[in-house]
Amino acid sequence: MTPAEGGFSLIEVMISVVIFSAVILSLGGLAFQVARRSTRASHQAFVMAALQGRVDQAASVPFDSLALVTGCDTTVSGPVRIYGCTTIVSSTPRVADLAIVVRTSIPGNAPDTVRMTRSKTRTPIPIR
Repeated sequence: MTPAEGGFSLIEVMISVVIFSAVILSLGGLAFQVARRSTRASHQAFVMAALQGRVDQAASVPFDSLALVTGCDTTVSGPVRIYGCTTIVSSTPRVADLAIVVRTSIPGNAPDTVRMTRSKTRTPIPIR
């Protein structure tokens, strides 16, 4: 082939294929990291929803029935198990301290804990 005909030599084509492969491999690794972080974020959102549900349940139950919301249970979302426990830490006839702990089966995730204080509502004082 003469220089006037134009075109690419074999070396030029091989160098461009190597550069193209390096770019594609780095983008593939980046896509994998994005997918992994997105999955972790969705699992964390599910854990927060479970925690919020337990807090709402403990807040909506009458004071005298707080013992009904105590205990542990497991929720499954795909490959992730979410373990939630509600316990009464201390209790007097008018005030109760609750601890709500939610953890997952994902290694490396710390348990999320909410502590709340509930008090018995006072009966209204009649106006004289």
